[in-house]
Amino acid sequence: MLWLLATAFAADDAVCSTWTPSALVTEVDKMPAKEASGLAVIADGFLTHNDSSGAASLYQFDLLGNYLREITIEGATNTDWEDIAVGACDEGYQGECVFIADIGDNDEVRDHVTIWRAPVADADSYTATACDLEYEDGEAHDAEALLLFPDLSVRIVTKTDGKAKVFRSDSLSCDGSVQTLTEETSLDLGEPISGGAVSNDGLNVALRSNEHGWVWQADCGIDWSATPADLLFVGEEQGEAMDFADDGSLYSVSEGKNFELHQLPCADTRSPVCADCGCSARPASATASVGAALAAAFASLAAGLRRRRAG
Repeated sequence: MLWLLATAFAADDAVCSTWTPSALVTEVDKMPAKEASGLAVIADGFLTHNDSSGAASLYQFDLLGNYLREITIEGATNTDWEDIAVGACDEGYQGECVFIADIGDNDEVRDHVTIWRAPVADADSYTATACDLEYEDGEAHDAEALLLFPDLSVRIVTKTDGKAKVFRSDSLSCDGSVQTLTEETSLDLGEPISGGAVSNDGLNVALRSNEHGWVWQADCGIDWSATPADLLFVGEEQGEAMDFADDGSLYSVSEGKNFELHQLPCADTRSPVCADCGCSARPASATASVGAALAAAFASLAAGLRRRRAG
């Protein structure tokens, strides 16, 4: 499936509009995360994590299937980590932060949930701050999907078998207070929601179940009532996580015996329709080099295969 890794990048004025079904890219050896619930594409690979009661750690791996390192998240606990995103920091931080969604609640007993925010550092540990949130309806909800937008607004989407609820906060306050998440809408997708992602430019918003997914255009804000594009995840034992690369393709991982990375390449593109409202764009950051990093990894893999054949 090497052709998957060589997917051409979309032009600057084009945005992915459809995606081919997922296919296996690589299996990651010696991966400590056996119940991977989140995935984030970064400049030099990917980050993932275990879910409930696992270590407060992230695990980095690359496109070639190499497990690289464990990153300890100092100051955080893992009650039930379910998703992860990378975006600009706020409140005076420079560079990027990881946002880890401690939002799982199988028994629906938690009085609040937490998004752990940690500035990315050139070290094997990051220091996190708790951003605590409660739902405006006063109820507990089991959720597995975090949507982080370029303006640093967030949505949490519940896992409900019936209608999933979308809760929103326009910003995160990580000052010891508990913010209220307001209900934005409900979605009747017919399947429990297990993960979510927002493209780096903020123009595509995706949710997934174990086998299916949906992508909404968000050029002028997201219209949840619009018909989304469909995604199909193939060969994943228990699909839970995904993220966009800069070329618009999606990468995914799942819980299961083997830790496998899958890709959904961009099949077609559209022109953004936000001339009147202005398209959001994530601040320039390390994620801008994701496409180059993935292309370099593909070139390295191809060269290695040529050497093996020659030998």
